[in-house]
Amino acid sequence: MGTHGQGVCPPEFEKTRNIMKKIILIKIILFPILVWGQIPVTDAATNASVGMVNSQLMNINIQLKAMNKNLARLINLLEKNNNLTSKSKDILKEELDAKKSAPTYVTKSTDVEMTISLKDKILEAYRTSRNTVQNFEHLERKELQDFLLYSTDAIIDTKNLFKQCTQIVKTKSIIQPEERLKEVNSINTKLETILDELIDYNNRLEQVNSYRAARKTMINLNKE
Repeated sequence: MGTHGQGVCPPEFEKTRNIMKKIILIKIILFPILVWGQIPVTDAATNASVGMVNSQLMNINIQLKAMNKNLARLINLLEKNNNLTSKSKDILKEELDAKKSAPTYVTKSTDVEMTISLKDKILEAYRTSRNTVQNFEHLERKELQDFLLYSTDAIIDTKNLFKQCTQIVKTKSIIQPEERLKEVNSINTKLETILDELIDYNNRLEQVNSYRAARKTMINLNKE
């Protein structure tokens, strides 16, 4: 009796077990249906995602085409600008080269010719004065030395000024023609001063020598 009692399940347990069996059976039957029902949903979502991606790619492609057009225009503009810049550089170089060289109306101007003439006159006055003064018999030794020193300095200054004139005319620096002529005129003024002072100095010594010669003659006459 005890053994038979242990083999018999209570009615509630048996009822519960039957319900669980039914649930498991229903799940087994419905699972393929549920899985099959999810496939169209998954495909629809995928299609929607693919559609969105395709749409985005199309938009990106359109943007890239627009960017390519803009880039092509930009490259074209840059090439034109580069050509204009190159031409501008060539023109500027020609203008700079022109400004670096003195035009003919400067190199052959009367101002430059006057510089050459003044230089020659000073050299001639120097040679003449030295020969003349050295022949003056009534000058003191110091007076003669002072004149020789002064005339030598005058020649040095003349050569330096003439060199400056040559540099101003021939320099490759950017100087306006009017500025070149202005500098040459300034040099000519200095050269004229050197020439005038050299001649004046020679004349003063000549007067001193003549005065002393005349005085000596008067003294000798009085002695007689």
